[in-house]
Amino acid sequence: MNRSVFSDIPLTAARWFFLINLVLVAWLYGGTREWTRTTVSFLLIANTFLFLVGLAARRRWPRLPGTVALGVFVLLIQSWFLTWNSKSRFIESAQVFVRNEQQLPGWPGFMDAALALPSVLLATGILGAFCISCDLAASRVWRDRVWVTIAATGLSLVVLGLAQRLTNAPSIFWDLDSNLGETFFSVFRYHANAGAFINLVLPLMSALAAKNWMIAGNEKARVFWTLATLLTAAAGFVNVSRAANVICAVLLIGMAISLSLLAMKTFKRFGNLAGFGLALTLTTLVVILAFSFGLEKTQSRWELGFWKTTFQEDGRYQTYQVIASSALPEAGPLGFGPGTFEKMFEIHRNKSGSAVAGRWDKAHSDALQTPMEWGWLGAGVWFVLLFCAIVRAVSCATQKNLGEGRILAAGCAFCLVGIVAHALVDFPFQIPSLGLYAMTIAGLAWGMKPRGARDGKNKIHVRSERAKV
Repeated sequence: MNRSVFSDIPLTAARWFFLINLVLVAWLYGGTREWTRTTVSFLLIANTFLFLVGLAARRRWPRLPGTVALGVFVLLIQSWFLTWNSKSRFIESAQVFVRNEQQLPGWPGFMDAALALPSVLLATGILGAFCISCDLAASRVWRDRVWVTIAATGLSLVVLGLAQRLTNAPSIFWDLDSNLGETFFSVFRYHANAGAFINLVLPLMSALAAKNWMIAGNEKARVFWTLATLLTAAAGFVNVSRAANVICAVLLIGMAISLSLLAMKTFKRFGNLAGFGLALTLTTLVVILAFSFGLEKTQSRWELGFWKTTFQEDGRYQTYQVIASSALPEAGPLGFGPGTFEKMFEIHRNKSGSAVAGRWDKAHSDALQTPMEWGWLGAGVWFVLLFCAIVRAVSCATQKNLGEGRILAAGCAFCLVGIVAHALVDFPFQIPSLGLYAMTIAGLAWGMKPRGARDGKNKIHVRSERAKV
């Protein structure tokens, strides 16, 4: 075995470790428990370290577009420097912040290092995963492996959730001693997180089904991923999150149209409308499956009224007012620090005299919580990384010389549009599994290139062999 083969081992190991982490993070309650959140953070950081070792062994830089490299650098510098130079600390017994002796007096810093550190560690791990995904997307084999891993893991959680619904389980199968109520789904205690997860993996499943419909001789994979798409789409309506229901419906319509157009040439012998006919048939089957798994809980929640119960009675509208009118102006360009929302919101709720009651550890709107914690600078960088990923995905989906990658690109675009829309009225990006999957998909979108495309001075050649799905 020569030296060049040895130099490939760390990078290859980092990539396989990355696939394993995608599975683990989802099944560890989506990272929603405190111990799983910590575990996820260190797994991803270890994965990033192994990736850097692999790059050093190969003597090359990661394949990152300039915008991505700059964005990741800014977020890491901002989060770690401002945590290190925190300007106060929170006294739990008195529920107040007291001034802290800064490492660099007079320089900016987050409110409390102890509150910010867990979130900074998680953000570091997710940014590392984002870079790994972006780097390996240049290889068709590896990006297909990521594609299948996310879709298969999503399907496994969907099957668990539907099985729990069919058996009227009071909680997750291995946690029957506790009662999570009627709205939990799969490994998620909060139905909106489950709904966001379903909408995040559904486009990639439908893209896999469309891909296999376009490839002759893939009958087993075609049937499998078509059924997986139907089950997942049905779960999107069985889950009781009303925002997720709306987003799922919009995604299904958009995917049916776009994937039918991409696959139209496959159905020329049956006529130009065959692709749309297939999409209509599958949509009908989704409706039938959704009713068969039981829509009673979903229907009962919709009968309560969306605007009234979501924004008026549960206090979200008043919470948004407090954040927009009091907290955001004080947060400034650098923010209070990730992980500080609950404490800072309590201060500004009392300061503004708001009547909103209850505990608010999340803003139920990442569009407001992110600039409050990360400031306008950090929130702007996160937005650019996601929004430009959507733009690149749409661009790649229209590139004829990308081959089957066009279908993956279309799926990535729908995934990211769905979770960004959900982030307007809830907190998917505060959940480790959802944040990891979203940034992994964004990394694929950033890293995909048409055949013959140039990145700086180096021509990227995409491997032509077909990945086994």
